[in-house]
Amino acid sequence: MYKLLVVVSLLLAACKAPNAGAGADAGAGTGTGGGSAGDAGSVGDGGATADVDQFVLAHMQTARIPGLAAVAVKNDQTVFSGAWGEGDVTAHRPVTTDTLFMLASVSKTVTATALMQLWELGKFKLDDPIDTLLGYQVRNPKFPDTAITYRMILSHTSSIEDGIHSFDYYVTDMDSPISLAALYDGYLKPGGAYYDASNWNATNAPGTHYSYSNLGLSLGGLLVEKIAGMSLQDYCQQHIFAPLGMNESSYLLTGLDHTHIAMPYSVDTSGNYTPAGYYCYPDYPDGQLRTSASQLSRFLMSFIQFGQYGGAQILAKATVEEMRKQQPSSQEGLQWEFDTIGGTQVIGHGGSDLGVSTMIAFDPATGAGFVVLTNGNVYSNGDAAQIQALDEIYAEILQLAEK
Repeated sequence: MYKLLVVVSLLLAACKAPNAGAGADAGAGTGTGGGSAGDAGSVGDGGATADVDQFVLAHMQTARIPGLAAVAVKNDQTVFSGAWGEGDVTAHRPVTTDTLFMLASVSKTVTATALMQLWELGKFKLDDPIDTLLGYQVRNPKFPDTAITYRMILSHTSSIEDGIHSFDYYVTDMDSPISLAALYDGYLKPGGAYYDASNWNATNAPGTHYSYSNLGLSLGGLLVEKIAGMSLQDYCQQHIFAPLGMNESSYLLTGLDHTHIAMPYSVDTSGNYTPAGYYCYPDYPDGQLRTSASQLSRFLMSFIQFGQYGGAQILAKATVEEMRKQQPSSQEGLQWEFDTIGGTQVIGHGGSDLGVSTMIAFDPATGAGFVVLTNGNVYSNGDAAQIQALDEIYAEILQLAEK
């Protein structure tokens, strides 16, 4: 469900640690409600907003989250938006709903959308092997006769695993110098620069077993590039971001204004926030998308509305229905997961990385959904109380959407 970073010590060594206590006040709330579709709303009932502010700030303190932005939606309308705390605790830069956050694994839903747009155009069938497009055979060495398909890539059943060296290639303050093509040439081909037996599930054949795989899904980004003849970022800019008005969204750090991006933070043993830096990795389609809560809510509403938002149709209804449907041998749809939040069954995706905890989800029965983006390290490094506090924030924002 989440992209976990296992080279924490490597990244922390490259970062300077300010002395901002996690137990300090998270900052003033900026909750709003009752706005127009896709945009931050105007101030609603003062008492209700104050109650939400108090609730969120208290839970942020427990969860040790420096900053958080949230948007609650209903079908194609924004019903609440709010931002609390700081995107940069050293510069005391407050979070707004336009602050850019790294999405971690929530990025996968956008990568999958790009690939499914190309499926709609007849560029491939879901059960086609990916070999022809890549120009070489992709085979699990334990199951050499079983081809890996697009559906397997999109449903975490490909048998491609996050090998022991998957997280060895992180960099800070720059995009990875390793291209997607070079990464997978080295990762999938025996003898390649990044090849290891642990890159493959040794006990379960492709298509028979669900195993969450960052590197498996990220391969979908390379497939987009091969089919479309352009970078994943350029493709998504033309076919997803621009149509939805997501005008400051990027898989790449290059070109983004760093002062608009929330710094990811972990919490050290003394309760101080430690910045992770603006880190990047070669398998960026599975977790490196940076955008804001206000922009991502537009993407979420398009999915709630079966591919349509604000006059743009980014997917056909039948495609969204396929993506929502549980896939063979999988525990989820095509990069959309099934979960329960506050007692409500939802479809969505969570994200977790060093200094990042994110969630998008919606109730398919009512069309109520939410986006919550944070720069706190909760799910990959938090204790039970921290995790519960963030879960309760998710439930609170979903409840606002359901009203």
